[in-house]
Amino acid sequence: MSQSLPVHIAIRRFIEYLEIERKYSPKTVESYQYDLEGGAGSRGMSPGFHEHLVRVTGRGTPEMADVTQREIRGYIAELHKRGLARRSIARKLAAVKSFMKFALAFGLIETNPARLVQTPKLERRLPTVLTASEAGALMELPDRATAEGLRDAAMLELLYSTGIRRAELCGITHADLDLGHRTLKVLGKGGKERIVPFGKPAEAALRDYLKRRPELAGDGSMEPHLFINRRGRVLSGSDLYKLVNRYMSRITEQKKRSPHVLRHSFATHMLDGGAGLREVGEMLGHASLSSTQVYTHVTIERLKDAYARAHPRAGGRADDAAGE
Repeated sequence: MSQSLPVHIAIRRFIEYLEIERKYSPKTVESYQYDLEGGAGSRGMSPGFHEHLVRVTGRGTPEMADVTQREIRGYIAELHKRGLARRSIARKLAAVKSFMKFALAFGLIETNPARLVQTPKLERRLPTVLTASEAGALMELPDRATAEGLRDAAMLELLYSTGIRRAELCGITHADLDLGHRTLKVLGKGGKERIVPFGKPAEAALRDYLKRRPELAGDGSMEPHLFINRRGRVLSGSDLYKLVNRYMSRITEQKKRSPHVLRHSFATHMLDGGAGLREVGEMLGHASLSSTQVYTHVTIERLKDAYARAHPRAGGRADDAAGE
């Protein structure tokens, strides 16, 4: 083991590990790289960990031996001083912790200086969800007399029926779709595949779209991806976000209007309907149940709200309920 390895070289090895071995998405890798290395403009508000080490050590090329618990805590303190939100600080600290675990596992350091550094406590933010009636209204918005409208209907139905992520939907190919069994093969985070079921309305919308898809295909008739734009090319994540945002603005006034809201709605409505945490987590592609448990808080809050409105001894909004 060599403790004299420069930090920036160790970071590069870590980034390559995430790309090649862990097969993280380019966006996730870019986020880790930014948090660890910094970049253009990062010195103003949000410096990278390596930039911080350069400043506090006074060395242009800090080494792994320079990284102690003191430097990591100092980095958190600096981010606090610069006014970063707790959630942003927690994300940057998570990147440092992952990097240090990697360095320890591959013999770049003898002990992990980040092991005892605690993550700042975060305020709990409940996911934004649609009501079942709003979700139903959303499904009816696309103009099913046009090829684009049928495509939009199929995408909305599939997002809400399966809870898949934006990138997962854009990555679907014809080979991933099994209409006969109403199942879909999804390539999730870390290159992990899973099979998710979908309902009859989604099946019907997909069949209708596939009949009219050639109208959109044009020169891209051989495009393997299922969902395409009017030029026959694969629909981008940005295009999908704008499309969903536009439709949602017609049925809800809430600020968050994205494909992820449909993912949250899927999970919450599944739990409301009696599905188990483990099953919902498997369909969402979660690595652990802790990621899925946030949706139980949404369900509990809805129950508490209903109780406060309806029960004469709830003590919350009983007067409001009585007047309705």
